[in-house]
Amino acid sequence: AVVLSVAKLSALLGIPEYVISFFGAAIGTSFPEIVVDVTAARRGHYEIALGDILGSCLIDATLAPGIGPAFFGTVVDGRGGLLGAGIAAAGMIVAAGLLMARKRHDRISGAIFVALYLLSYFLLPGMNP
Repeated sequence: AVVLSVAKLSALLGIPEYVISFFGAAIGTSFPEIVVDVTAARRGHYEIALGDILGSCLIDATLAPGIGPAFFGTVVDGRGGLLGAGIAAAGMIVAAGLLMARKRHDRISGAIFVALYLLSYFLLPGMNP
């Protein structure tokens, strides 16, 4: 249902499927992780939150891109994948650098990370207004 919805939304808006899934599907699949992380942090279980964040990043970067093509090969546009990977890598480097420099994660760093995510909207082809 999600795949068909993304495809129909892409056709309706005239925006590439890759771009729709980069934002919409990614947020939808990450939402349970966000709930776990926020709940763990609110209850003072910071190691659970950190482990979940890092673990989900590892799964997203390794298992998730490998499991589909392991069963069903696909043709991809390398430019979009390379650009998306570059944006993700830059975001992770900035996030790690900011947290290391500030030695804390609070509303300021949270706002900066959300702003970085929104900035990526303008960096992907097909999304620029």
